Amino acid sequence: KGMVWILCAWLVTASSLQAQTAPAPLSEPVGRLLKAEGAVSYAQKAAYGAGIQDMVIGYGSEGQPVVGIATRSTKTYQEALSIVAVTPVEGSFKVAAAEIPDVSKFGGKSSSMAKDALEDITGKVFKNEAEARGLVDAVTGATQYYKAIYVSYALMASKVIEELKANPDWPRLPLDP
Repeated sequence: KGMVWILCAWLVTASSLQAQTAPAPLSEPVGRLLKAEGAVSYAQKAAYGAGIQDMVIGYGSEGQPVVGIATRSTKTYQEALSIVAVTPVEGSFKVAAAEIPDVSKFGGKSSSMAKDALEDITGKVFKNEAEARGLVDAVTGATQYYKAIYVSYALMASKVIEELKANPDWPRLPLDP
């Protein structure tokens, strides 16, 4: 009878550990951004922290980090998923993409303002994470929603840069073709 309890306790513990370590499936936008930057494998940390839901590092065919992607929910004109992709480029870091997949669901002027902010953020180059956090300084006098976009992307870009520099040893998975 004691062995049955031990076996049950072991099975419950093992299954809960497996549930904690199993990677979440990649969303379509994240998978698309990984492929766009030439990633062949990736590592993911779900529930990353600092308000970031997912942190994903994409690796090239030689095992080098080629892109870092962060996602988080941001309250701008409405609650929406925000995604940033950052690539290492010649000792600096470039925002390869800044997206809100549901931006078309924002109403009229809100949609165009959000698209303008995302377009402005995309292509920015930073030397390090501190420079990325300074992204928000460029929008003094902006509306609270416009500023929320910049604050969110500044946070995400800075954390992605930290992880790209650290090159974490998270378990890697092949990226489906």
